[in-house]
Amino acid sequence: MAFDMTMALFRPALKYAMEKNGHGKALGLKMTEINRGEIKLTFPYKQDVIGNPLTGVIHGGVIVSLIDTACGSAAMTVLKTPAVAPTMDLRLDYMHPAEPNKPIYVEAKVYRQTSNVIFCRGLAWQDDKENPIAHGIANFMKVDSKSINFSAIAITQLRRLMPWGSSTASDKATEK
Repeated sequence: MAFDMTMALFRPALKYAMEKNGHGKALGLKMTEINRGEIKLTFPYKQDVIGNPLTGVIHGGVIVSLIDTACGSAAMTVLKTPAVAPTMDLRLDYMHPAEPNKPIYVEAKVYRQTSNVIFCRGLAWQDDKENPIAHGIANFMKVDSKSINFSAIAITQLRRLMPWGSSTASDKATEK
């Protein structure tokens, strides 16, 4: 397999974006493998996302989010240029509830692409991949990267990380 420079550069950026921002950060998910067209991640059991306090089972929405995140990330790895790939359609089949106090493993793979759509499959399991919690399919739209201002997004994210540099001169003038 030849060295893929694009993936070598993209891999840490995607890992950072998914683990340190938004719901990925809130959930505490960890991307364990990032390859072109394939993502693997782990979600550690967390009591603050329990859906049923009597059983300790995590909320089903967490499973949806994990599979959508994994599939969407896999979709982004097959794009030729940096871009987003919003979810067009997502269907999940729940097989059984996740067991409390155990991590959840998720795997997603791109299985087809057209000029406008990326098709993925996702799977979530705990102890046995052959006995999944849920499996799903998802479709993602390819968005023209020229319409996205990635530098503005990066600057906004950097400002969020560096609170001492987040206020601009005009903000400071307004405060006085």
